[in-house]
Amino acid sequence: MPDVAKAARPDAIVASGRSDFPNQVNNVLGFPYIFRGALDCMAKTISPGMKMAATCALAELAKEPVPDSVSQVYDVDLITFGMDYIIPKPFDRRVLVFVASAVAEAAVAEGVAGIPASEFSVERYREELEARLGLTHSVMRSVINRAKRDVKRIVFPEGDDPSIVRAAYEIIQEGICTPILLGREEAIEAVKEELSIEFECEVINPLTDERRKGFYADVLFEKRARKGLTRVDAQRMLKSRTYFGTTMVECGDADGFVGGLTRAYPSFLKPCLEIIGTDAEAHRVVGMYMMAVQGRLLFIGDATVNIYPDARTLAEIAVQTARVARRFGILPRVAMLSFSNFGSSREFRSSRLEDAVTAARELDPNLIIDGPMQADTALNAEIQDQFPFMKFHGPANVLICPNLAAANIAYKLLDHLGEAEMTGPILEGMAKPVQILQQGDGVREVVHMAAICAVEAQRHILERL
Repeated sequence: MPDVAKAARPDAIVASGRSDFPNQVNNVLGFPYIFRGALDCMAKTISPGMKMAATCALAELAKEPVPDSVSQVYDVDLITFGMDYIIPKPFDRRVLVFVASAVAEAAVAEGVAGIPASEFSVERYREELEARLGLTHSVMRSVINRAKRDVKRIVFPEGDDPSIVRAAYEIIQEGICTPILLGREEAIEAVKEELSIEFECEVINPLTDERRKGFYADVLFEKRARKGLTRVDAQRMLKSRTYFGTTMVECGDADGFVGGLTRAYPSFLKPCLEIIGTDAEAHRVVGMYMMAVQGRLLFIGDATVNIYPDARTLAEIAVQTARVARRFGILPRVAMLSFSNFGSSREFRSSRLEDAVTAARELDPNLIIDGPMQADTALNAEIQDQFPFMKFHGPANVLICPNLAAANIAYKLLDHLGEAEMTGPILEGMAKPVQILQQGDGVREVVHMAAICAVEAQRHILERL
């Protein structure tokens, strides 16, 4: 038994087939994915080389940072490579991508596959495998690939947070962007050592950086002098990594900003609005969620910023949420949601929502939008048949809620009861790329938001050309 072996030799590395001890050698780590790779490349046999490729893939994956979702399954805070973790966990969905792709690549290289080497791309096959893990994986893989084409510098104010450090490692491994971590170098190095990961990236301590009392203080003072801010105040405020990071973006020393794990959403949004400000064409900042629900991609706005928007603000929320949907390759069909269909409840008819639909059409004449309507009308074509005048037929993919409370409740219900895969909140309408995380976000969410921010930085640069 493993506990008997460890009692006799405490420094022994022990593995077994049992799930109640570390290092379970579970056959589900091997056979389904070996056959997956072999079938996909139409292999004539399972060769020793293919099995060795699967083995090496598992060894490689064991050294990768473990996603929070896997740690949560096993009710531990952190899983890292070491004596008690030398082989991936059976619930790690990445095993599919690592093992199947390695097996297929080995089969093609050995000439036992039904696909010639000239027609096989391991990168493309890995993307296909990721797509099988869910719609979000497929969509975000496209975003990550776009980010890699022109790598941008993204600053992370919470540089010593373990989730940020692990995300920075993955970001560098994937080539998504160039992370800049704010914090004390010794603290960040200590986190890396604790996580057993090693990588190199730029680390900046705002407290000792000469720009805090120099150029950055000048920039902040100039922006906020009419708001009662003195130059001494500016130097003091720049001790905050959030203010320092947003000033880096404003001054062009970073292309984008991603933060928000350690404090409430508004405390991160405020410095971004004060220093970077809103896009001249947007007028409003909007926070939205992209959700994959039962194979369907939905965008819900505004769930984080505008508490009780007036008609004009609702119109801008609709237009900007639709704009983001287009960037993800979705033709937006926008539903302005309410408790009644097209004012059917005359006593409580909401002219605010009707005015918002009219204003949205004026802002974007090409926008497919209708409402106000109930949520089931927005999503059910059979119910829509009762309203032949509607501007679209079939499920809406952009849902605009009447206020922040409704949007926040909707996305959290979908997350917990509908088994939705969430990405966001995606911030739209800032003058320069900014994405604010939610407290408690895991490494996967940080990586995804960094990729979205990097692609946004590419777009901003192209628009200035």
